[in-house]
Amino acid sequence: MKRFLTYFLIIVITTIITSSCSDLQTNIPQKSTDLKIHNNGITAVDSPNFHGKLIRENNWSFDLCIQCHSSNYTGGITGSSCLTCHTNTDGPQACNTCHGNFNDPNLISPPRGINNDTLTTSKSVGAHINHLFGNNLAENVKCENCHNVPQTYNAEGHVDSELPAEINFKGLAISTIATNANYNFSIGSCSNTYCHGNFEFTKVNAKPENQYIYAEDNIVGLNKTVDWTKVDGTQAECGSCHDLPPRGHLGFEILPLSSCVVCHSSVVNKTGQIIDKTKHINGDVDLGL
Repeated sequence: MKRFLTYFLIIVITTIITSSCSDLQTNIPQKSTDLKIHNNGITAVDSPNFHGKLIRENNWSFDLCIQCHSSNYTGGITGSSCLTCHTNTDGPQACNTCHGNFNDPNLISPPRGINNDTLTTSKSVGAHINHLFGNNLAENVKCENCHNVPQTYNAEGHVDSELPAEINFKGLAISTIATNANYNFSIGSCSNTYCHGNFEFTKVNAKPENQYIYAEDNIVGLNKTVDWTKVDGTQAECGSCHDLPPRGHLGFEILPLSSCVVCHSSVVNKTGQIIDKTKHINGDVDLGL
């Protein structure tokens, strides 16, 4: 009798465990598509539920995405990879995901600002293209001349504060005497930058064989304040950032523009056209015959 009761208890316990596990298994989603936490339109750019807007509303926190799509965005528990659309290096965290051209990883600056604005009259767009990709007077300006460029999207000073983006002039923008370079956020203007004529080259620091060109102790620019959102060419036309020739420079009364070629033939031609952009607005005085 005792042996019978033991066998009976074993059978009962086994039946309970087997039944419980079977019931539990039927409650587990068999496919990742069974998980639905987003509203319809999450992948549609024009939808109010588009995931880009969701991330913006949550202060650009990609941590929310990582929780379900995994740290490398390959799908995670959802089985839905973000890299299907975000094909650039760094996936969704690439610079051109939030600003610039989404389809071109080399165009990481506006047009297409954080709020999807594309008009140059918008301060977030302004003259970005003119500086970074379409500079006719000098080499294209680098992002780091005006901004602290983050190494990761969540680096300090990047997405941890309210818009607009911080301006931190460095490098070429503050060459020679332009350490007081400034951007006016309220009206969208740049002032006191080396690039627009806040420069000074002194005679005493020039090579002895070049000092004859100084009519005064210093050669200086016009230090022009420019409108960031005006891109019709008037803000950086020849003669707007420095006189022709610059103040303090030996003067030429006849055809001043075409006379530049006499000493700067490697930089400019006889019509005043810049022929080597690496030697203009570069922080140095470039002479070449």
